[in-house]
Amino acid sequence: MIELIHTMEAHMIIVSFIIFLLLMTGIGVYSSKKSLKTTQDYILANRSIGPIPTALSAVSTCHSGFMFIGLIGFTYSYGLSAIWLIIAWIIGDFVAWMFIHKPLREKTEAYNMNTISGFISHHLPHDKKHIIQRISALCIVVFLAVYAAAQLTAGSKALNVMLDWPHALGICVGAVIVTAYSFSGGVRASIWTDVAQSILMIASMTGLVLVALYHTHGLSELFRSLNQIDPHLTQWFPQNLTYGFPLYLAGWIAFGFGVLGQPHIMTRPMSISHPKHLKTARNYYFVWYLFFSLTSLGVGLASRVLLPELNGTDTELALPILATQLLPSIFVGGILAGLFSATISTADSQILTCSAAITQDLFPKWKDRFSLSKLTTLLTMIGVVLIALFGSKSVYVLVVLAWSGLAVVLGPLILCACLNIKLGYKTSLAMMIGPLVTTILWSQVFKLSGHVNEVLPSILVALLIFGLSRIKKKQPLTSPQI
Repeated sequence: MIELIHTMEAHMIIVSFIIFLLLMTGIGVYSSKKSLKTTQDYILANRSIGPIPTALSAVSTCHSGFMFIGLIGFTYSYGLSAIWLIIAWIIGDFVAWMFIHKPLREKTEAYNMNTISGFISHHLPHDKKHIIQRISALCIVVFLAVYAAAQLTAGSKALNVMLDWPHALGICVGAVIVTAYSFSGGVRASIWTDVAQSILMIASMTGLVLVALYHTHGLSELFRSLNQIDPHLTQWFPQNLTYGFPLYLAGWIAFGFGVLGQPHIMTRPMSISHPKHLKTARNYYFVWYLFFSLTSLGVGLASRVLLPELNGTDTELALPILATQLLPSIFVGGILAGLFSATISTADSQILTCSAAITQDLFPKWKDRFSLSKLTTLLTMIGVVLIALFGSKSVYVLVVLAWSGLAVVLGPLILCACLNIKLGYKTSLAMMIGPLVTTILWSQVFKLSGHVNEVLPSILVALLIFGLSRIKKKQPLTSPQI
């Protein structure tokens, strides 16, 4: 009898999960009816997206599997001090929305540029332009492929815990769904499904945190229990920082500002119907993002109390395990669908951006070949699946590595382009290579990322290179406005 009940519960989880996924896939495939069958429409939805879809799509693309898996696992380990990741990220992200998104939208349209690599290299002489364009595009393909693999890994972890599916099967299921609607409708399909996924994400996370707080007997009892486990879990500031808290916070602010180096996210403001709508989109984005972040923090803290057995193991399994223990089967399916939707909402954008980098920047002769754009999407997904199957299983490690790499390679050049600062070929190249080497040394060799995020010293290196180039050439800071 008990075995029969467990079987029925498992079937209910699977049925509710499949219903949600079919809905998402259907939305994406339906969007293909609006497709103009052109490369620009496939990459930027013909710059026709409204402010609310832009905002919700940006939330689900920027803060997806990391919030459901990576941040919750980090909060489980470090407690309340994890809130500084959220605060710092919001500050950096807000600066980007305030000062970068609008000029990026205006200038990419004025220059008729559909990709970030084309935008940061458009002012260079023809022979030098293609070198910078291709090197930056290659970095996009490599780092976004790793990033997308992290999303598929996050989804597979949830499926493994909740449905006992092998990791390989979960990765392949996610890949098939993403390919289905991305192949059909391009970035429009990605944005339309992102909207539905964003709503599902916030609903599922809100429901879980409320149930978790009920089981911990409220906030005050939650903090009392955390303090009993380890007093450090209830302290606002992280402990044992070699360089102090101010530099720790500054590092994560720089990490948040690194959003401008994430091409799969920056295509959202590039796709909006008019620059004047960006203010409305920004307001919706930050209200949604703040609420979503706080619920993730709450789930992470509650998991430390309710799932003590996870300490010292894979803490990124906290959310799926918590959901299966606390919620009825039908709602577990909803949580699973929300988590899985979060991962594929980012993966689809990254796959499409990789495809655009290949067809528009690495092989510009293909830029007007719509069929090749779709074929490249399929081939890119195959590569991402291989990385997910054989790469690191830590979502947190993969996301931070990929985000930091893109932030330091592309971020400074995008910032200069938006501020009308024309960089020479050698300076552009140095401002990509120098920060990237710094990031690798800081995070992988010296292992200092836990004290100061690697984006901060890497950006300082980029500024140093820029300053030296200006002193050497004695050039004015900015070029004329477009």
